[in-house]
Amino acid sequence: MKIVADAHIPYINDYFASYGELVLKNGRDIHAEDVKDADILLVRSITRVDQSMLRSSSLKLVGSVTAGADHVDAAWLAENNIAYAVASGFNAPPVADYVVSIIAALQAKKVLGQKAKIALIGVGHVGRLVQSHLLALGFEVLLCDPLRAQQETDFISIPLQEIEGVDLISLHVPLTRSGAHPTYHFIDKTFLARQKSGCVLLNASRGAVINHEDLLSHGEHLHWCFDVWENEPNINKTILDKTLLATPHIAGYSVQSKIRGIDSIYRAACELGIITPKAITPKSMPTQRLEFSLQPHHWQDIVLGVFNPLVMTAMMRYQLLNEDGGGRVFDEMRNQFNYRHEFAFTEVSGNSLDEQVIIILRKLGVQIHP
Repeated sequence: MKIVADAHIPYINDYFASYGELVLKNGRDIHAEDVKDADILLVRSITRVDQSMLRSSSLKLVGSVTAGADHVDAAWLAENNIAYAVASGFNAPPVADYVVSIIAALQAKKVLGQKAKIALIGVGHVGRLVQSHLLALGFEVLLCDPLRAQQETDFISIPLQEIEGVDLISLHVPLTRSGAHPTYHFIDKTFLARQKSGCVLLNASRGAVINHEDLLSHGEHLHWCFDVWENEPNINKTILDKTLLATPHIAGYSVQSKIRGIDSIYRAACELGIITPKAITPKSMPTQRLEFSLQPHHWQDIVLGVFNPLVMTAMMRYQLLNEDGGGRVFDEMRNQFNYRHEFAFTEVSGNSLDEQVIIILRKLGVQIHP
């Protein structure tokens, strides 16, 4: 068996090397020639998988260690009897944690209040957990997800056209270009102009859901917090320079999600009968322990101790605004981000936390020890 895979998929050797020839390449450099005689193709979101790549191949399975699927032509795969697996929901916990980290950083900068009103657009795997975290922090949350409203009679979705007057808008939608509710450039000049000055626009979904030309001409009255960017890795440096908080498409990256993602694709390949299960020892989910003692600490201090987007924003600006490498640095920053633990795998100890802070942290999933 021949398996072609993105070399930056963590633990790829642990799960697939024993099944035959494992060819590892940079995901942006995987082309038709590489997969023409392959049995399995394993990718991330940076590899476009469609007819132009696969029409001369004999692939049995395409596995994507991603939550989104806009980079894969799933319909063409189905028409040509190529199995397809995507790790849906594997990165929902770190994205929800990421949103809380952004909020903590915004409050540290005095941009967002304690009683903010937040609109959550997209309430699927990720959005549900984001909603849970936001409610734990005491925010008023409005939900917008017309697809869920069609499927669930008790789900209340406000129309996109009615979202205005809120303090923060958080985007968690797939990138789609057709159907009743396409999301490509759906955040446009009409939507942007309707929002109040000082509103935060947070995007941790896909860069192209925001019309960047409209953003520059009609969105400068907003605070931008972006993890995803149109035309990655060659992102618009003017937008980067104007963004309040910026990260290199790592909201879904955590030590735990990287294990969860490849394990999900491996299990799918076994269930589809593409490979036979072997006695592979699953990677254990590591934990980290942080200590906060001496002076009093707020929940924001602990969250920023887990991951601080203010630090990464400074790194993004310093490295990318001075870069002439055609996106190389963006990819390097993304590929090297391998240290963040999820709240649920973080233990906090110390004698400087009051009871209310402990209650909030536990609602977020953080483990508290004396």
